[in-house]
Amino acid sequence: MLRMPAKSIHTESIHLPGGEAGVLLLHGFTATPDSMRYLGEKLNRAGFTVLAPILAGHGTRVEHLEQTQWQDWYRSVEDAFRALRAECRAVMVAGLSMGGLLAAHLAFHHKQAVRALGLMATPLFLDGFLVKGVFPAVWKTPLKHVYKYQPKGIASIKDPEARRRYQTYHKVPVVSVASMFELQKTVRQELKHLHHPTIILHSLHDETVPYGNLDYIQAILPGDEVETVTLKKSNHIITLDYDKDLVAKRLIKFFKRHRK
Repeated sequence: MLRMPAKSIHTESIHLPGGEAGVLLLHGFTATPDSMRYLGEKLNRAGFTVLAPILAGHGTRVEHLEQTQWQDWYRSVEDAFRALRAECRAVMVAGLSMGGLLAAHLAFHHKQAVRALGLMATPLFLDGFLVKGVFPAVWKTPLKHVYKYQPKGIASIKDPEARRRYQTYHKVPVVSVASMFELQKTVRQELKHLHHPTIILHSLHDETVPYGNLDYIQAILPGDEVETVTLKKSNHIITLDYDKDLVAKRLIKFFKRHRK
């Protein structure tokens, strides 16, 4: 089981110059751009310029994440989007898990500038005792001053080698989970206004984000071009797990149709 050092981890944004079409890749909650590196390199070899930013509060110390809110994470996305637009003629965006929420939020605020959207294991709703019971009981009561962190278990990756290399914090700030829930609520309302060509990828065996999110997103999106991909070999972190090549192949094929 991989747990990052208690004090700090070090990572940087990923920038891979390529063609005139760019792809913005957004990592998930408590993760780093390294989770998007394999996908980014595949996209880059297919002719795309790729930018995978480090989100505010991530990749340093978990206490830094605790001091941020989803608006701060999104500000990192906006900064990266502006930089990629200055470099590329067309920009597409894809996000994993919470990164998918941020990608959808970006598309809502830049309806004309985002050419296409990729939503990977995106949590419009979550399930489980911690999410529905424990966390709300903490952040809505004085317990939030005592129960500040939830330890993380084994990373949601079936491939043991990828799981070993996965970069993430070793615990989760409960207040940060509350902020992510606020982002979920916001994006659930925004999805019904997104007409972008969208590809939704989700593993049937995702133990973190229920597979039903794929059907939920597909049903609520009003656009004429919504494509879905069901993965069967992976857990939650599909950009690193056994289906990573299929994820890259389908995203590349989809984004190539919309880069002109």
